[in-house]
Amino acid sequence: MLRLFTAFSLLLALFDGIASADSPSRQAIRPQGRPSDAATQITSFAELKTLAAATAKDEFQPRPEPPAALCQMSYEQYRDIQYRPEKAVWWKDGLPFWLETFHRGFVQRDRVSLYTNEKGVSREVPFSSQNFRYRTPIAEEVVRNSGHAGIKIAGRFPGRSDGQEMLTFLGSSYFRGRSADTVYGTSARGLAVDIALNRDEEFPFFKSFWVQRPKTDDEQLSILALMDSRSVSGAYRFTLTPGTTETVVDVKCSLHFRSLPEKIGLAPLTSMWMWGDGLTGPPLDNRPAVHDSDGLLIHAEDDEWTWRAFARQSYPSVSQFRVNKLKGFGVLQRNRAFYHFDDHNAQYHNRPSVWVRPKRGWENGVVELLELPGAHEGIDNIGAYWIPDQKPTLDTPLELDYQVSFFPGDRSDQTKVARATYFDVQRQDGFIAMDIRFAGDVIAKRRRGTVDVEVATIRGKVLSTSAERTDTGDWIAHVLLEPTEPAPVELSLTLVDAKPNVKQKLSERFVYLCPDQEPTFEYPQVYTRKE
Repeated sequence: MLRLFTAFSLLLALFDGIASADSPSRQAIRPQGRPSDAATQITSFAELKTLAAATAKDEFQPRPEPPAALCQMSYEQYRDIQYRPEKAVWWKDGLPFWLETFHRGFVQRDRVSLYTNEKGVSREVPFSSQNFRYRTPIAEEVVRNSGHAGIKIAGRFPGRSDGQEMLTFLGSSYFRGRSADTVYGTSARGLAVDIALNRDEEFPFFKSFWVQRPKTDDEQLSILALMDSRSVSGAYRFTLTPGTTETVVDVKCSLHFRSLPEKIGLAPLTSMWMWGDGLTGPPLDNRPAVHDSDGLLIHAEDDEWTWRAFARQSYPSVSQFRVNKLKGFGVLQRNRAFYHFDDHNAQYHNRPSVWVRPKRGWENGVVELLELPGAHEGIDNIGAYWIPDQKPTLDTPLELDYQVSFFPGDRSDQTKVARATYFDVQRQDGFIAMDIRFAGDVIAKRRRGTVDVEVATIRGKVLSTSAERTDTGDWIAHVLLEPTEPAPVELSLTLVDAKPNVKQKLSERFVYLCPDQEPTFEYPQVYTRKE
């Protein structure tokens, strides 16, 4: 069973807690050190786990800052540094995948080591300024030993002849993937430590990568990564399987703790939601919606589905959903109609949904959702992750085996219940009227009067409910609420069979944190200026 909890007292400093690899402005700033000589000998996941265990026994080494000239770059200057595709590792070898790297600069201050593995031999890929175009002139002595900031996996998607980016690792433990049918959007992370607490978050980072050289007919690519931070060292193996519709990254990891954090978030996802259903944007921005994803979906035992539509309060908020056995969770870009965004540049309608599926199911814990106000669409303000009840220990590594998928739209396996596809919020005279639209085969052919609305609220009184069938077979649930406190109303709503004593669930559970009053935000000039 899922239960919802909400808290409202987090500091605004939590903005640092869910930086994303989507843009340099989303990155956490941390120093980094070089790996030991043992790194050159890593050719398997077993060897990497041994290295991670040994690293956890050593004192943590902070990462040194890059040259000041790189730190002082503007975003535009950093963007003008571009990798030369013809310099990519394996570019000329006719292989299905090849490697590019990111330059350090601006807020990208991590320094990572990169190795390739072939025939049981590990070789370092040295940094070279000759691999980059510097459209803004930079002194050679500044960039000569800059080092890699991250790695980029490129290749050809099935049935495609052109080379495209597929997966990137950039900043802390962030990684982003895409299918051929999507662009980059929501990011995944290796681990979250002490996230959404009343203090600074700890950011584990990938300090070294080992990429297995593929064969000419390989459809997968194996990547090893060593994670390190003040409290934890970890061995990760990523197996990339790119696809036209869905790209899958299988993740195995072994985490060794130097000290025990107060809180860990497993398989974290980080996204962005500025406005959309339930919240209008700034007056001078004509786009109906701006977001990477529009809600959190949770799949629990007994085929129970919960959809938590994103909200944006004027302060940070945290919601928890207790799950006895987790089958999967993710943040989805459910609405993919271009007119919903009307943005040719950002292509929000092509941003991927991202889904986490444990290989053996995770038991007894909570899926936590962190929502921050967010200053603008260049900053991620949504975080979602799994927090197990069982805490890690210092003497036993935490072993994880799960899958992260990047794909367009909804989950294809959610077929037995209708889905919430749209909702609207109207406020007048202290009352809140909500309309939630549901679609799905399970309700499409039902006659009027056969569907009922089951509602539960916190800090709100339900005055009336009804369900109305549309000409297309969708159903709209109408709810009239009266807030009972000067705080958001927590709404939980499900469509059920109207037959007495049946109450069969016909839809997923729609959950929303509805502000009692329209939130107000101070938008930056880019949203408010008059041309």
